[in-house]
Amino acid sequence: MNNMSRLKICLAILLSLLPTFSAAANERWAGPLNGKLIVVRGFDGAAYQANHYGPAHRGVDLLSKVGDPVFAPTDGVVAYVGVINSIPIVVLEHKNNGGTGGNRLRTTYLPVETLLVVGDLVRKADPIGNISSQSHFFGKTVLHWGERLGGEYKNPLRRLGAPVLLPRLS
Repeated sequence: MNNMSRLKICLAILLSLLPTFSAAANERWAGPLNGKLIVVRGFDGAAYQANHYGPAHRGVDLLSKVGDPVFAPTDGVVAYVGVINSIPIVVLEHKNNGGTGGNRLRTTYLPVETLLVVGDLVRKADPIGNISSQSHFFGKTVLHWGERLGGEYKNPLRRLGAPVLLPRLS
């Protein structure tokens, strides 16, 4: 079999899988900010896995501007609204499809000022608040977005169907 025949077979297989990818994309979460998401600081999964209680970045920092609206990535209920270390925080709890009662799925957003209160229902893409002025990481304004499933922190970017831009390393 020549290379062209192999290429045609691979292409046919990939094309047959497209409906599967399209259906899965409908189940993906939306980003918490308008437009393309630019990661200023990523999830530090290796450090977290090495020591769950040690230093690690347990979420992602997304480039934003003070006052930018923040959106619910999927349906949920407001589980916490408050201020910790002078930083306003919003926590949403989401349905954990296929999970057990002990495996709560929560996402955190900071610094986000909101008018929502605990118990408010939010739908995917509903505004949940705005970026506060306490949002600085090496001179950049960022939204910290975290995910916790049960007792484990996860990278929330894994739930998105759209591409995410990583920072330049230069």
